[in-house]
Amino acid sequence: MSDSHEMARCKGCGKFMKATANSTFKKHTDRHCPVTKATAKKSEAGESSGTGSSKV
Repeated sequence: MSDSHEMARCKGCGKFMKATANSTFKKHTDRHCPVTKATAKKSEAGESSGTGSSKV
């Protein structure tokens, strides 16, 4: 960044945060990032509806 601070960017939504703020980044991905929240909801729905049907 131009102000000489190391920044990390969320791969999901593109938001920039301090690179040293791991707990802040974890909170962002778990609670605030719209992309990771949508992905988590899809995976939960897929796991619960597909149980028991994989045996042939």
